[in-house]
Amino acid sequence: MKKQHKKASIKHSIPGRIRIKIPDLKKNLLLCSTLERGLERVEGIRHTRSNEKCACLIIRYNSKYISPEIVTETVLELVGIHTTETCPIKGKSECGCPQVKSALRYFSFVSAVGGAVLISESLLGLTIAQTLFSPLGFLTVLAAAPLVKEAVQKAREKKFGLEGILAGGIMAAVIAGEAMTAFEILWINAGAELLTAWITERSRQAISGILDNTTHHTFVLKDGVEVEVELNNVQKGDVVVLHTGEKICVDGTIVDGQGLINEAPITGRADFIHKKIDDQVFAGTFVREGVIYVKAEEVGDRTYLARILYKVEDSLENKTAIESTADKLSVRLVKIGLAATIGTLLLTRDPWRAFTVLLVMACPCATILSASTPISAAINTAARHNILIKGGRYLEEVGSCNVACFDKTGTLTGNEPSLEQLHTIKGIEEKEILTYAFSVETHNHHPLAQAIKTEADKRDIVPLPHTVCEYFLGKGMRAELPGHNGDSIEILVGNKKLTEQFGVRIGSLSRQVSALKRKGLTVLYVIKDKEPIGLMAFANTVREGSYEVLASLEQNGVERTVMVTGDEPASAANLAESLGISEIHASAMPEEKAQLVRTLQKDGGKVMMVGDGINDALALAQADVGIAMGTGGAEVAVEAADIALINDDLNGLTYVQRLSQDTVKIAYQNFWLATGSNIVGVVMGATGVLSPVMAGFLHIIHTIGVIANSSRLLSHSPKAIELNTGKTNELS
Repeated sequence: MKKQHKKASIKHSIPGRIRIKIPDLKKNLLLCSTLERGLERVEGIRHTRSNEKCACLIIRYNSKYISPEIVTETVLELVGIHTTETCPIKGKSECGCPQVKSALRYFSFVSAVGGAVLISESLLGLTIAQTLFSPLGFLTVLAAAPLVKEAVQKAREKKFGLEGILAGGIMAAVIAGEAMTAFEILWINAGAELLTAWITERSRQAISGILDNTTHHTFVLKDGVEVEVELNNVQKGDVVVLHTGEKICVDGTIVDGQGLINEAPITGRADFIHKKIDDQVFAGTFVREGVIYVKAEEVGDRTYLARILYKVEDSLENKTAIESTADKLSVRLVKIGLAATIGTLLLTRDPWRAFTVLLVMACPCATILSASTPISAAINTAARHNILIKGGRYLEEVGSCNVACFDKTGTLTGNEPSLEQLHTIKGIEEKEILTYAFSVETHNHHPLAQAIKTEADKRDIVPLPHTVCEYFLGKGMRAELPGHNGDSIEILVGNKKLTEQFGVRIGSLSRQVSALKRKGLTVLYVIKDKEPIGLMAFANTVREGSYEVLASLEQNGVERTVMVTGDEPASAANLAESLGISEIHASAMPEEKAQLVRTLQKDGGKVMMVGDGINDALALAQADVGIAMGTGGAEVAVEAADIALINDDLNGLTYVQRLSQDTVKIAYQNFWLATGSNIVGVVMGATGVLSPVMAGFLHIIHTIGVIANSSRLLSHSPKAIELNTGKTNELS
């Protein structure tokens, strides 16, 4: 079913669930957030989740109360409202900004009214009426209306939480003539909401800033002429022309040309694949060198990449909900507050004392501040260390993960290869081999050529001039260099395909080649005048500090470390051995990676998945906590992950693990701090020592104590343990 609307189209619909395509959502995290919040207030809608990469909105609703047509019209109305104004941040459509603005306006209003009353009574000596029908009472009821509305809505859903006890305490205070006490509760609650909205908005902007822009146009061959068209207009059967550096936008077969294809985003393989006529290519991969003509077989949301994205959506939507620290504290506070209030009324039969106890227990510090302030402080601290955490839940969960899964290329290793080994025949020095290779590869931009240049620069080698230079796509290079007697010599640098093309026999080097390949190294031959004189072996550089990071994770709760990669077994095994990882799953496709995570979870593991590519996105979404490498990571991986390491620094894993554990500790400290003072307040209120006004001051004491304790996280500086030396060093 596909019904067209003005700005949206229903892509998929079943009773109770609908997926709507909205072009305005593309690359617009803020609008996504606004639509989610707006739709969650609509009666009958149970859950909403957006994906700005696919420009889709997934909505679960109660089909007894609301129809899919009404859902779609509601979406259209919200889109129309929030795309007419310009957001001051980077000129984007206004969306997430209204959340912060609304919270700021509300907090400012409550602060202004409360401040005016305090100034009038304290400095001017005026008496302000605080009854229900006084101006202050009216303003209090007006300010409490959103909270009361939310509490009523939750009650209709047979849910009773903190909103109910807050609303009840505020209305009871106003009816009892203590409107200023109610305003103190509103002020604390409004401040917590403003802080939460600001942190959320700041994180979304930071995450949005690290996502790469996706191309919107490509070239299609029409009557022998390359014509630029929008991706949405590419049809099945079109011949798409793709040049060096361009992203492949369709699944299809090469009908002309050849090129080196970077399939790492899909398969995770570090080396480039030589593709020619009749070979398959996939959307989301890149043409590293060459020009290819691809006949489109799957386009749009039918490509392999799009199917992966949809699976990521479903994985995110169906992710198991784990009760957060704040939820646990909220449940405890509600139970304690109700029990204390009812108990006081039954024991003392004094409504005034029971009311005082209600005001004491209505203080939201034990939940809103005890959990939200350390989480907010920790998220800010992590951001200063170039770690983006998308929510307090993930900050809480990452510290308790006992299984860590790692992708290989781009995660445990860098994306660029390095020259690991040089082998020469007898009588030839390493410098001579490297000089020849450097001279041939001087103008080549292939990553292996760059690795040769880097090593030559380290050894201060100067390239020789060449008179002839030829490039063979997917094979290597040939050049003619000056010899010792003024004659030219022919140098070949390339893979086995190049040696076969020129009829070169490897001879005695074959055994060394086999040994190097068993280690997972990429081998290039250096050949002089049809005779092999040496080998160069390349590997992706292991990230600095990887071993120490893995060891530190294990010392702080990770019981099982797993490498899961799309790379070849030999390459994976060699790296795993050097890092002390005993469990390896190689040549894994995206679905297989996600399945492995599910298996580990079924075995009782709480899984942390660390990756950087499209091929990791499903596993990142499936894991309890997904962590993506930021700057080098694929945009869908960053979107699917819960935490992003912006600087691609693996030390961030140990940082965020310790930060998580300390944040939870401080949250519980805050809870007991607030609960302890509440217990004292309940006892004093029940015995008549504490008045309702003093109960209001107790709220302020709660706030100061909790915020002061949470602020310690602003200077949090966890240490990474170096097992080999026994030393510690601060992570920066």
